[in-house]
Amino acid sequence: MKYDTLLFDVDNTLLDFDANEKESFKSMILDKGEEYSEELYETYKKMNHRMWEAVERGEITIDDVLYTRFSKLMNMYRKEVDGIEYENTYRFYLNRGIQEMPNVHEVLSELKKNHRLYVITNGIKETQDSRMNRSGLVKYFEERFISESIGANKPSSEFFDYVKNNIDDFNPSNTLIIGDSLTSDIKGGNLAGIDTCWFCKEGTVNNTGIIPTYEIHALDELFEIIES
Repeated sequence: MKYDTLLFDVDNTLLDFDANEKESFKSMILDKGEEYSEELYETYKKMNHRMWEAVERGEITIDDVLYTRFSKLMNMYRKEVDGIEYENTYRFYLNRGIQEMPNVHEVLSELKKNHRLYVITNGIKETQDSRMNRSGLVKYFEERFISESIGANKPSSEFFDYVKNNIDDFNPSNTLIIGDSLTSDIKGGNLAGIDTCWFCKEGTVNNTGIIPTYEIHALDELFEIIES
């Protein structure tokens, strides 16, 4: 067996964050008495993505994102809102989102028979714990490493050093990282000397220069990689 330890990202790897994000955003906007539109959501999504990229680069903190993203968004539409209140409402809906990636239970159940499974994720502990528990995915994993609890984000060496130091008998040569983000999962793995598997969403193009060890388009493709 080439890999006995598997490190899984959560969002858009195990759980369909894109679907949850859109549904939660729409519920929040309607809850606040505002008019929802696809244009509003796409504006938010692009702005939010840029802010999380800045977090990965160490330019801003997670709190900077959470406490300001919705006030900044609505300011673009000439509306003054309480960004923290919007965030709390959004988080209420997001925490309950358990949309799953296809075949996730079947794949994890089979992998758990002969592998050690761990979660490595950027995000808020309350949100990630709630979604993992509500979806029933928590039972497959020995431990969950969440950036808020660690105090560092993927792809930083601080995050991956913490993971390495808190997995018994950790051996990077027998470990595989599986995730959808080139800039956090794959880059982080490359820097940490751990093989990586990019879960590539259909239509996504890698123009980053960050090279994964493997590439898959569905979770069940992992079996061929691990058993080869």
